[in-house]
Amino acid sequence: MKSQLFYTNDENGFVLPYVLFVTTLILILVSANIQHYQRDAEMTKAHIQQLKMETLFQMGREKIKTEIGSLKLPETVTYHFPDGNVRIEVSNLDINKFELYFTITAASNDYSYKITDVLQRDGSSTP
Repeated sequence: MKSQLFYTNDENGFVLPYVLFVTTLILILVSANIQHYQRDAEMTKAHIQQLKMETLFQMGREKIKTEIGSLKLPETVTYHFPDGNVRIEVSNLDINKFELYFTITAASNDYSYKITDVLQRDGSSTP
């Protein structure tokens, strides 16, 4: 008869607590990584939305800059772009300064972003 080691024959067992500890540790690490991934995905989505809004702002600003000489002030102009709509309310502050009030709406959802900008005739802006 072969001799057996005492710890493999013991019915109290020593392997179960180690297995439970390692399993618990692995589950904690996996769930933490899943939460981290979900937060990263949400932040990426918000960052892309912000970039679209800023792009729409720049596109609307450049378009109104080229057309501002032909407008009768105060006036509201709406531009339709593929990523959304830009509504600009233009008012005259001075002979060379215009106040632009942007309302930007994304095409993908009903999120609205509002910016006020001051445009000078030479094309520079002052917040």
